[in-house]
Amino acid sequence: MTEERITTKKNTSRARFVVMAAGVLAFAAVAAAVMCGATEGFDDGVRFFFYDLRSETLTVIARIITYMGNWQSIVALCLILLIIKPTRIKYGIPVSAAALFVTIANKVIKMIAERPRPDEIYRLIEEDGFSFASGHAITSMCVFGLLIYLVRRNFQNRAAANVLTVVLLIPALTIGVSRIYLGVHYPTDVLAGWCLAIAVIAAVAEITERLRERRKA
Repeated sequence: MTEERITTKKNTSRARFVVMAAGVLAFAAVAAAVMCGATEGFDDGVRFFFYDLRSETLTVIARIITYMGNWQSIVALCLILLIIKPTRIKYGIPVSAAALFVTIANKVIKMIAERPRPDEIYRLIEEDGFSFASGHAITSMCVFGLLIYLVRRNFQNRAAANVLTVVLLIPALTIGVSRIYLGVHYPTDVLAGWCLAIAVIAAVAEITERLRERRKA
C-alpha cells in the first residue's frame, strides 16, 4: 500500500470520527435544550407550519411514508438483506446491527427523557409511549443512511449508485418529517433522532472498513 493511500485512509477514518463526535454532541445539545424546556418556540413554529399544510391527500401520503418506518417494515427490510446471500455480508449484517442498536438506545433515551407526545388533538394517527427521541426518525435515517453509504462504497456503477442514493435519501428524510406532520412528534424529537443516527452511521462505517481491511490482511 502506497504512503499516499495510507494517508488517505487515515484522513477518511479521522473524518468519520469527526462526524460521529459531531452527531453525538448535536444530539446532546438538542436533548439538553429539550430537558430545559428551551425548545418550545422552535417546536411550535415548525410543527404548526406543517399542521397548516394538512389536507386529505397529504395525510394519506404522510401515513404511507410513516408506515415505511414502522418496525415491521424495518425488520422486513433487514430480513431480506440477510436472507439474500449476495447482500448478507456487505449490507444485511451492518444494517441489521445498526438498526438493533439504535432501537435499544432509543428505548433507553425515551425512558430517561419521559417527554410526553404532542396533545392528542393534533395527532392524525394513534401512538403511545414517550416522544423524545423519534424512533421512526432515528431508525429510518440510520438504516437508509447506512444503506446509502454502503451502496456508494460497494457499487462500481456510479450512475446506479447515484440513483439509489436519491431513492434511499427520500425515506431517510421524509419519514421523520411525516412524524411531525402527523402530530405524533415534536421537530426536536426528529432532529435529535437524525443527529444520533448520523453518529451511528459514521461509527458503523468505521467498523465496517476496519473489518474489511482485516479480511484483506
